[in-house]
Amino acid sequence: MKLFNKVVGASIPRADAHEKVTGTALYIDDLRFPRTLIMKVLRAGVPHATIKTIDISKALDMPGIHKVFTGKSLNLDKDHLFGTCIFDQPPLAIDKVRHAGEVVAVVIAETEKQALAAIKNIFPVFEELPFTLDPIESASKEAPIIHEQNGNYRHVPTFVPEPQTNVFYKYRLKKGNYEFPFQDAEVTVEDNFEYPLMNHAAIEPHGAIARWDHTGELHLWSSSQAPFVLREVLADYFKIKLMTKIHIHIPYLGGGFGGKSDYTIEPLVALAAKLVPGYHVKFVLTRKEVFIGSVLGRGMKGQMKLGAKKDGTLVGIEATQYYSDGAYGDTGCNVVLAAGHNCVGPYFFPNCNLKSYGVYTNSTPVGAFRGYGHPEGQFMIERLLDKLASTLEIDPNELRMKNFLSPGDTNSLGQVISDHNGDIRKCFTQTITKLDEIPLPPEDEKFFYGRAVVGLIKSPVQTANASSNVFLKFNEDLTVNISIGGVELGQGSLTVLAQIAAEALHIPVDMVRINYEINTQLTPYEWQTVASMTTMRVGNAIIDACNKAIRKFKENAAEVWGCTVTNTVYDGTKVSYQDKSLDLKHLVLGYQYSDGHTVGNPILSTGSSVVRNVTFPDLETGQYQPYEWTFGSQGVDLKISKNTGEISILHFVTALDAGKIINPALARGQITGGVMQGIGQALKEKIEYDGSGNMRTVNLRRYAIPKLSDMPKKYSCIFIETPQPNGPYGARPIAEHPALGPPSVILNAIQRATGVSFTSIPVTKERMLTSLKKGGV
Repeated sequence: MKLFNKVVGASIPRADAHEKVTGTALYIDDLRFPRTLIMKVLRAGVPHATIKTIDISKALDMPGIHKVFTGKSLNLDKDHLFGTCIFDQPPLAIDKVRHAGEVVAVVIAETEKQALAAIKNIFPVFEELPFTLDPIESASKEAPIIHEQNGNYRHVPTFVPEPQTNVFYKYRLKKGNYEFPFQDAEVTVEDNFEYPLMNHAAIEPHGAIARWDHTGELHLWSSSQAPFVLREVLADYFKIKLMTKIHIHIPYLGGGFGGKSDYTIEPLVALAAKLVPGYHVKFVLTRKEVFIGSVLGRGMKGQMKLGAKKDGTLVGIEATQYYSDGAYGDTGCNVVLAAGHNCVGPYFFPNCNLKSYGVYTNSTPVGAFRGYGHPEGQFMIERLLDKLASTLEIDPNELRMKNFLSPGDTNSLGQVISDHNGDIRKCFTQTITKLDEIPLPPEDEKFFYGRAVVGLIKSPVQTANASSNVFLKFNEDLTVNISIGGVELGQGSLTVLAQIAAEALHIPVDMVRINYEINTQLTPYEWQTVASMTTMRVGNAIIDACNKAIRKFKENAAEVWGCTVTNTVYDGTKVSYQDKSLDLKHLVLGYQYSDGHTVGNPILSTGSSVVRNVTFPDLETGQYQPYEWTFGSQGVDLKISKNTGEISILHFVTALDAGKIINPALARGQITGGVMQGIGQALKEKIEYDGSGNMRTVNLRRYAIPKLSDMPKKYSCIFIETPQPNGPYGARPIAEHPALGPPSVILNAIQRATGVSFTSIPVTKERMLTSLKKGGV
């Protein structure tokens, strides 16, 4: 697309910067309403148990208490379950506890202090059951059954559970000679891997406020990335036939990283509010509750095997992944799907036999996390490629270059790669070149030094009919308001989308305002703010709305002049025809003649963008059509202290072919943030449980996330801009991608520096030092 006023591609400041730095931006806990009650919950504290009794009598009699309830006191049963793909989760435990953080009782009180006092006077009695936390153990036939109804739950046809087991979803991908993928291999390598459970650690905890009015309509404010999915879930659960009776409001979000794209506390808060109609019921999680009572991410144990010719040509891959998806499976099932087909990375394999399993475990449920199954599988293949290179005595960079997907190749899903998908070889070579600008120091008395480079690939995982829609209106002064259903959670979408609109309308960007407050009654439908798709999908919808608005300006002018619309020209300030012109201010409300009568119409429009040609997985082969791909590469220089085992990142390079970069400064921010998350996962982060099945890592002291001192000494961001034909001005997704490569590239660099091979993360300094001592290096 031709650029008219050069707004696209400019690093303009964030549209929401002033509100956020001055503290005037409103988040869920900032909202205040009259007649607000506070909700607090009692959690089980045991990972697997039958509920014998819960005595709430003392709590009911305490001052300020409006309601105390349990699943049994409300007579909830097996029909009171919610979900989207697998309907397996109640709002709170009914007769059985499936993880230690599960809610067993709820208090609604006038103050937080009163609610917490009442919680202390609720007395549950459990009959504890054997529990399981390991996904491979849980998938075995000997494991204690967590869901006796597995296989009988309502679910979509593409998700096939294994009844009488803890496997609620299995995905298999077959390509080529999948039964004998190594038939033509001259060498094979294999290994076992672990990518542990992790927490998103968004700065804002989950929160929700609900109120039922006396006409039976539900008003709910939430820190959610998916207001319309949330509306659908609540309509289904409460048997509300008219979605106009549900009002979902979304303020600013303080980060999400996928952890707020899944419904967590909202059904329970809505259920509580239904007991006190006319009141607002507010529930904001503590940091501990975010860990034990919302959703986690990752949690994979797997095996992978690669086969190749002696010249390094890859011929086959076999992989099995088990996902510890926690007590309930709906929020994790699609992660299992994405992980299954993306574990091949950006490489061509003629033969693939890939299996992934979603497994119930007695831990906090797992949901979306930045990368959505891609980091786990690509961690395995990038580690194994280095092992293969060593076995073949081939340079690991040359091995990768030889096997990257090329235009005309078919990927694991059977899709044919096109030129417009991007140039991964250019990303890879530029990453190497950037690292080579600073020579890697040789080993000395204090430090080992290592360097590595990996490839990456990311597809957006979304429903087959995902769409974005916008409302656009011109005001009398020619400023523009655009309403979207996409959520601003810190990624900068308000700014980027305003740039796209300004470019399409040929007007200054400060004349465009993207409305951030979402109300499902007023804002247009948006599937979810996930999959790194906001810029691409919402951007296309905005261009559609802008083109329609321009046509309406031209229609108004054409009616005045009595000419055809096709002969008029719009330039952002006026519409022209031959030697005539009319300023847009005379057309924005329709054209008014001197005697007062008016022709034409005010400038209002809608825009839509629907994903096309996306299909469901074939039940036999697992192959399907997702959407577009973004290729990239990441490289690292690091040093390792021989005395302490501390790993320091000297230089981290990310090169992405993300098409046209709408706002380079914001794109660099996405990359540096994603890299830091990946570094944290490689070197620090891991959810841990104690012997009783309770989580140990329940705050940000015990669960270590990266600090400023952990940042690389040097960041380099490289953008390759192969245009995406169906992207806004050629843009494609970028947000999740930088979090994919850090774990594998860091562990590859560690091995090249020290000879120590790790196949699980995190590699803490203590673990590194222990391994160095064992290895005698």
